[in-house]
Amino acid sequence: MTLCKKGWLYIIAFVSAFFMFSLDISAQNNINSPYTRFGYGRLNDLGFSRNQAMGGIGYALRTRQHINPANPASFSSIDSTSFIFEFGVSGLFSNFSSGTTNKTTFTSNLEYLAFQIPVTKWLGLSAGMVPYSFIGYDYKFTDSISVPNNLDATEMPYQQSFNGKGGISQVYFGLSASFLKHFSLGVSAYYLFGNLSHYRALHFLVERMPAYYTIQTSTMFVRSFNFHYGIQYFQTFAKKHDLVVGLVYDHQSKLTGDLTVNTLGVDTLIVSAKEMFDLPNMYAGGIAYTYDKRLTVGVDFMFQEFSKTRFMGVVDSLGNRAKLSLGAEYIHKPLGNRYIDRVRWRFGTNYSQSYVNIKGYNTHDFGITFGVGLPLKTTKTMLNVNFEYGYINNREALLLKENYYKIGLNVNLNELWFFKPKIQ
Repeated sequence: MTLCKKGWLYIIAFVSAFFMFSLDISAQNNINSPYTRFGYGRLNDLGFSRNQAMGGIGYALRTRQHINPANPASFSSIDSTSFIFEFGVSGLFSNFSSGTTNKTTFTSNLEYLAFQIPVTKWLGLSAGMVPYSFIGYDYKFTDSISVPNNLDATEMPYQQSFNGKGGISQVYFGLSASFLKHFSLGVSAYYLFGNLSHYRALHFLVERMPAYYTIQTSTMFVRSFNFHYGIQYFQTFAKKHDLVVGLVYDHQSKLTGDLTVNTLGVDTLIVSAKEMFDLPNMYAGGIAYTYDKRLTVGVDFMFQEFSKTRFMGVVDSLGNRAKLSLGAEYIHKPLGNRYIDRVRWRFGTNYSQSYVNIKGYNTHDFGITFGVGLPLKTTKTMLNVNFEYGYINNREALLLKENYYKIGLNVNLNELWFFKPKIQ
């Protein structure tokens, strides 16, 4: 088999886009939510537009048309002559409400960039860059403290300001091999990098006090390696019925880097973060059923064991995270003559309990998703659009509810990679 001309062009395009993307994603502050002040920020679950439109499922999805980073065992499903290249962008509207106060924000960002190619008929390879977490917030609140004054007490008003930005990105390289006709085993190596910055200041609203009194500024530069393991079992029954069961595991690992802390505007402390932060064990599984290559339904469950990890050197400062996702995809006629027959319709929902435990109360996230896959004429390339409405709630601790509306746009290039030269 010979690498076709388009294959070389895609390699050049991917490498160029990868370097531009890596510079851009590292500099972006692509979220605005007070909830990202805690822990590593808002975590991003692996998955591209198709996964996101189907409620976030992916552990048991197996297709030749899309890259599925949620389970590296799926990489071997690619057609032996195809090349898949995907990138995605998104926009996020967020509304925060607390009592009579409302605030609306909008952020946008490049989300991911990845490719997938066949190595042999039974071995697939994928690589790319995806986010691990986002941090972005900027808010203030006003309160007062009681200060003793002779036999009486004086109320001293103050304003506290919080600001943070950054996030963790990850570059992955994964391989997947099919064996025994019905099994596939995969592993992805991840390199994580980024920075997390937090700033907090106190502003006394009285003339005799200094205008600002900085409490703490901290910046952590992150770098680490991790591995993502997956296995899938797939079986076809009576020609029209396909079943896939998938399992995924991430092992606990150290998150290394450097932590710089400036306290009270005077002392600066630079320490190694090697023994202060961990990434958790993650256990996940899913099952998906497809009828006649037209209807796919699936369910996923994921559990991250944050309670046994260290954060700022303290064990048990974070809570365990769990997520349940349901999703479906429908196409009327995959080979239909009418364009509308070949459009893919996707739906889903998910519910998760966050790893962030604020004042002893858990944070909850609920989302409803919808999306379409729009095929381009005469090619396998597809334009994917996904929508999500959700809310994040922890009224007991923060008295704050966040409603968000997310729209994502994905381009899925699926082209000829290898061809068999004709023998003259």
